[in-house]
Amino acid sequence: MDKQIFMQLIGDLWEGMGRKDPPGNTLLKMWYITLRNMTPDQLGRAIVRYLEEKSDEYCTPKLLLQLGGVTAADDTASVTAWDEVISEIKRIGGYQTPRFSDSRTAATIRHLGGWIRVCDTDQEELHKWTRQHFLKTFNAMPATAEARLTNLIEQENARTGQVEAAAEIQRRIAADQMLRIGT
Repeated sequence: MDKQIFMQLIGDLWEGMGRKDPPGNTLLKMWYITLRNMTPDQLGRAIVRYLEEKSDEYCTPKLLLQLGGVTAADDTASVTAWDEVISEIKRIGGYQTPRFSDSRTAATIRHLGGWIRVCDTDQEELHKWTRQHFLKTFNAMPATAEARLTNLIEQENARTGQVEAAAEIQRRIAADQMLRIGT
C-alpha cells in the first residue's frame, strides 16, 4: 500500500476516534509494517467497521487485519475454538464437562479461570473482554497443551465428598443425551 494513502486512512481513523493529536512516527512506522500488505479498500473497510462496530475496544493493527478480512491461520483457529466454546456454553452450560476438537481450548479456558467461571461470565463481558483474552491466550498455547475441565456437579460433589455420586450422575446425563440423539 502506498504510504500516502496509508497516512490518510490512519489520519481518518484517528479523527474518527476523536483523537486531537496525530499518531507518533514510531507508531505509524510499526502500524505501516503490520498493515502494508492490505489494500486501501481492505484498510478503509476495516476502519469503517472498527468505528461502527468495535469502537469500544482498543484499536490495534491485528484488530484492523481481522476487520479487513485478513487473518492468519492461528487467528482462524482461535476464532473457531471460541465459536466452539460459545456453542458448548449454550448446549451444556456449567453442569457438564465440554469436549473440544482442539486440546488447547480446554487449556485456555483453564488459564482463564475454568469452565464454570467462563460459563458464569456476564454476556457483555464474555463477548467483549473474555473473548479477547481467550483469543490471545489460545494463540500463545503450545499445540500439546491439555487440561481437564470440571463442571458444577463435579465441583460440588468433590466439595461434599460425593465423588462416586458425581460420576454416576455424569453417566446418566451422557446416557440421556445419547437416547435423545438416537445413537
